[in-house]
Amino acid sequence: MDKIIICIAALFMGHSFAAQPLPVLTVASEEWQEYTNADGTGTYWDIVRAVYGKHYQLEFISTSWSRALTLVETRRADILVGSYKNTNRKLIFPQHHLDIEYPLYAIFDKNVHNIKGIDDLAGLTVAGKKDYGLQKFLPSSSHFYGVGYIDNVAKLIEKKRVDLAVAYQTNLYLADPDKRYSHQIIGTEAPLYLAFSHSAKGEKLKKLYDQKILKLVADGTLKQYFINVDEYQHAQLDTILPPKPSLPVQK
Repeated sequence: MDKIIICIAALFMGHSFAAQPLPVLTVASEEWQEYTNADGTGTYWDIVRAVYGKHYQLEFISTSWSRALTLVETRRADILVGSYKNTNRKLIFPQHHLDIEYPLYAIFDKNVHNIKGIDDLAGLTVAGKKDYGLQKFLPSSSHFYGVGYIDNVAKLIEKKRVDLAVAYQTNLYLADPDKRYSHQIIGTEAPLYLAFSHSAKGEKLKKLYDQKILKLVADGTLKQYFINVDEYQHAQLDTILPPKPSLPVQK
């Protein structure tokens, strides 16, 4: 009889443990078309699922960049998607990057300005997303006009509130939807990272990311999450793998 009771108790305990929900992991980002779509699809969301999906119940938040950053800094969210590493924010960064950002573009009226490079922005008023840290790319004499949303920022040029705007390639379609103005590359490419809340949980998530991303690259799984082969190659994720040992030279 005792054995039967023990077996029944063990059975109920097993069901109890199996029914325990996974801990919630809250991931925040601005919506970037095909990378962090508001409906939960996109390259970066898929990578987050591949890294953390077996360990956590994922909750994705698509919001403004400023709010996403604040949520992670104040520990109301756990992960910020697509951040630069050289930021003065109180965040934890992993060793390995997530992607390589395309260069920064200037959006301007060619009948008013002749923009060929970053130095041509000296002394001009430049609109761009606040909290992106874009000021560090601009000449010291430029005046930065931070905006909460990049959508149709070209209107500020039309209304002569700014001389030009800057945006990354992934946001050009939002910044100048009617393609009224000239677009000129003015910046260099930079790696993007996941950023974690400054906490013990953030440290744990960072370690898991660095371990898992290596495995996903090594076994070829990560390629499937990118839009195409060119996008994957541009991300330069193969470079995070340790070099293969060289074969001994036979004499």
